[in-house]
Amino acid sequence: MMGTPVEVDNIKHVTVVGIGTQGSMIAFRNALYGKQVTGYSRTEKSILTCQAKVEKWLAYFVQEGRINEEEANAVRKRIRYARNLEEACQDAELVVENVPEKLALKQDVFEQLDKICPTGCLLNSNTSSLLMSDIYVRVSPERKKRTFSVDHDDPIRNNYLEMMWNASTSEATKKAALAHYHTLGFEPVVTEKEIKGYSINRVWRAVKRECLHLWADGYVDPAEFDRGWRIEWNTNIGPFQLMDLIGLDTIYNIEMSYYEASGEERDKPPVKLKEMIDQGQLGMKSGRGFYSGYDREAGNLSVDKHK
Repeated sequence: MMGTPVEVDNIKHVTVVGIGTQGSMIAFRNALYGKQVTGYSRTEKSILTCQAKVEKWLAYFVQEGRINEEEANAVRKRIRYARNLEEACQDAELVVENVPEKLALKQDVFEQLDKICPTGCLLNSNTSSLLMSDIYVRVSPERKKRTFSVDHDDPIRNNYLEMMWNASTSEATKKAALAHYHTLGFEPVVTEKEIKGYSINRVWRAVKRECLHLWADGYVDPAEFDRGWRIEWNTNIGPFQLMDLIGLDTIYNIEMSYYEASGEERDKPPVKLKEMIDQGQLGMKSGRGFYSGYDREAGNLSVDKHK
């Protein structure tokens, strides 16, 4: 689904609630394409980490010739940070919720957003496995019309993402959401009605689940498996590398959400994955996961070094 010349994106100010691995990339992408961005985090540490990543990404884009120094400085100025949620959302026309993949947490955040966001503000959850109809249970009926879900793959390296409507999403919200993401250079794949995991992501999830169990049961080495995957599917990244990029704690939470929904043993993430997480091996964001030596500040730009 491609954008058309008649589309008009009226969203100028975007607030990203949660500026971790994906949130920092979403904030950067919006600023790169001219949006005023507010990144919200409760901790100064997360803000400083996000700022460091933005600086690395800007340096990379300048080095690659995609932008010049003047443009990089303009991007930098378009991002501000807040530790107070009400302050972060006061001018928002779109809020992208990007907190960890835990239903109760997302429900709490949406309840707060419903109370403090401007009347016409759209609410978007960046979620891989949860349903908006479960997330927005304590949100007003009028606000529910302005909700939709997005599942980003890699908001800096890729132009692909999945979008999903829910039973409450209004036609005006659909139009506004598509226009916004088209003007950010994305080519959204739309899932027209709610299903756990979207459409394409459900297929990725089946691959991910099988890879985790093959690894945990000692059948494959992650690097060797990824090498074969890249050759067979003509891609620049394998499943284990992608899980490192997403974050192994996020992967674990997603798999647990499927297990809790189905109760089937095959959906339960391997104990070996939990052991890695408990040891602080979270993937790219901690410097080590299935691979090691990531530049934590460069973030996803260092993934290609691990092949």
